[in-house]
Amino acid sequence: MPARSLAALVVIQLFCSLAAAQVLSPSGGTDRSIWMSYFGDQPFAEHWAVHAEGSYRRTLGLSQFEQLELRPGVTIIENNVCDSLIAYTFFRSQITDGGSFGPPPLEGKQIENRLFEQQQIHHRLYGDGASAARMVHRLRLEQRWQSTALTAKGYADTNFSQRARYRLTVQFPLGRTGSPKHYWTAYNEVYSNTTLKKNTSLLNQDVTYTALGSRFGKHWAVEVGYQFRYSTISSGITGPEDHSVQVYLLSTAPFRHREAK
Repeated sequence: MPARSLAALVVIQLFCSLAAAQVLSPSGGTDRSIWMSYFGDQPFAEHWAVHAEGSYRRTLGLSQFEQLELRPGVTIIENNVCDSLIAYTFFRSQITDGGSFGPPPLEGKQIENRLFEQQQIHHRLYGDGASAARMVHRLRLEQRWQSTALTAKGYADTNFSQRARYRLTVQFPLGRTGSPKHYWTAYNEVYSNTTLKKNTSLLNQDVTYTALGSRFGKHWAVEVGYQFRYSTISSGITGPEDHSVQVYLLSTAPFRHREAK
């Protein structure tokens, strides 16, 4: 199948997934959010980089805090096609108005600690260099420790679970000559529960994202986009459906510039 036909099918799949998910009715948490995030891979050696992420989420009207996410890690740059990531994630979440994981009622901050292992594979669809259209496969395995705060009872026992995630991303430059500064990107990501318990489904979440991006120099970019997240159950932070505005700052700037020999 030609690369352009494959890319077109991916885009159609993304928007069909979004349209199908919107049939369901939201409940049990907010369904409108705004995410402000930083994503960085800062190389410090030929095959190694420090990975750093930070995300801050509020309700769309900015009236209520929802979630803080901090994610440090180490990226292994295997070659121009593959890279691996091992990272730790800290979440601090606040139950939104009307949101609940279910009885008993929740109160205060909810804490989650997470470890994950990730592999990414990059493909060039067509074009060369900065003007190339690209596709990225990402597989992530997560180990999660969730502490639930209960009204008048403090923290319940920490709940351990595991999850697998697969993301397919496409990126197309807006312009065919030179090094286009702007691009369009989209992805769909499926989350699957690998620790299956009573009343737990195999599907955990499905996320669709689309955005416009602009590059600022060789190592920096900004993306502004829309994300739709469908969950099989309410998290208490967001309902089964969450529509969010996403604002990303992305960086691959090295810790130090190497002097030309």
